[in-house]
Amino acid sequence: MEVRVDGNRAAEAVAEIERVWHLCTAPDDDDNFDAVVRMTFDDASAELADVDAGVVQGRSLPNLMQVLTQAVTRAAIDAQKGHLVMLHAAGIQCPDTGAVVALVGPGGTGKTTLIRTLGPGKGYITDETVAVTADEIVLPYPKPLSVRREPGSMWKDETDPLEFGVLPPLRSAPLAAVVLLDRQDGYAGPPAVEPVDTLDAIAALTPETSHLPELEKPLQRMAALCDNVGGVMRVTYSEAEHLAPLVHGWLGAGS
Repeated sequence: MEVRVDGNRAAEAVAEIERVWHLCTAPDDDDNFDAVVRMTFDDASAELADVDAGVVQGRSLPNLMQVLTQAVTRAAIDAQKGHLVMLHAAGIQCPDTGAVVALVGPGGTGKTTLIRTLGPGKGYITDETVAVTADEIVLPYPKPLSVRREPGSMWKDETDPLEFGVLPPLRSAPLAAVVLLDRQDGYAGPPAVEPVDTLDAIAALTPETSHLPELEKPLQRMAALCDNVGGVMRVTYSEAEHLAPLVHGWLGAGS
């Protein structure tokens, strides 16, 4: 992925991109780009965001950074269609074994909150898209954490994940568990975990999987993913911190 920045304040924007995206930086000699996102940051720009086309411009750097994250994520997902299973999920990694748990849920479930609450001391895979190869290996996407500025606000601040105590991801990242999140504000008691049979799991995962139809034999691919992690689980809970002992167990005793 290449991000091209212009405008009379381009240097300021590049410095901020490098600060919050440093966990995703490619090697200096890697110029094999699958997609390009264009960003214009200057005092004269009208606000413009065409996330699908990978074009963003404006005068407010914090707002522009949020839209840039959306554009980069969309372009990265589109570039990998037909190759990877891409779950809308938070990914947490055991720092000892590299094993990854994917916590799957739609937007608004609180996946960034889960990373901030459960991730310190563990590897940060992503708060957006857990991308899985045919060999059930997770490709980390440790984008900035998008932290809502205030309750109810549409704007988020793109934040260096290491500020919250998470660890950079290990490149060896086998998928160990897939968990469907069922967060309920009125739920009382400890989290309830139930196994989900394969057909129901595929039905639940399908709307939370990007570009599923473009995969070769998509249903077989999803069934194999479910089987290889020993089956999908659904957890019903109210607060992120209540999941801590469960995540510890899903990642293994060494976590």
